[in-house]
Amino acid sequence: MSRSHQRDSCIKTRRGLASVEFGLLAPFLILVMLAGADLSLFMRTALRTNETAKEVAMTVTQYTDLYDSDFTNFFNASQTIAGTTPVTGLFGATIISGIVNSSGKQSIAWQKISASATFRSLIGTAGATPTLPNQYVVPSGESLIAVEVFTTASTWVLSARLMGGPGNTSIRSYALFQPRLGSLSKVTTGNRP
Repeated sequence: MSRSHQRDSCIKTRRGLASVEFGLLAPFLILVMLAGADLSLFMRTALRTNETAKEVAMTVTQYTDLYDSDFTNFFNASQTIAGTTPVTGLFGATIISGIVNSSGKQSIAWQKISASATFRSLIGTAGATPTLPNQYVVPSGESLIAVEVFTTASTWVLSARLMGGPGNTSIRSYALFQPRLGSLSKVTTGNRP
C-alpha cells in the first residue's frame, strides 16, 4: 500500500470519527442552545412583570384620591406595560392594595383585583393585617400602595420535549410605594367626576 493511499485512508477514518463525534454531541449542543433561549425568555418575563409592578405603583401614587373607575385604567395600563405577557385575565393578575397604619395597627384598607383573575394576593385581603416583605411596618398615620403582578409562564418552551419537568409556573412581582400627594387610604365609589 502506498503512502498516499495510507494517508487518504487515515483521513477518511478521521472524518468518519469526526462525523460520529458530531452526531453524538449535536443533540446535547441543541439542548443547551434551546435551554439557554428558554431561560432568556423566562428571565425576560420576570423582568417585565417587575417593571410592570413598579410602573403601575408609581402611577397610582401620583393621584390625590382614587375612584372605582380609575382601576379599569390602571389594569389596562398594567397590560399595556407588560406587552404580550399576560398580567390580567385568566393567565395573569394585577392586584392593587391600599395599606394604612392607624394608631400602630396596620391593615389593608382596600384592594382591587383585575377581572377574571385566578391569583390571590400574597399580602392579604381587604380588612386583614398585611404580610409585607421583610416585615416592613408602615409609619403610623401613613399609607402604602402595594401592587402585585402575577403571570403564568412556562420554564421550558422551546426545549419542553427534551427537558420534561413542570409545564407552567407563576411569577410574582411586587412594588411598594408611599403616596405622593394624598393618603389614598380609601377608594370613592363610582366614577371620577
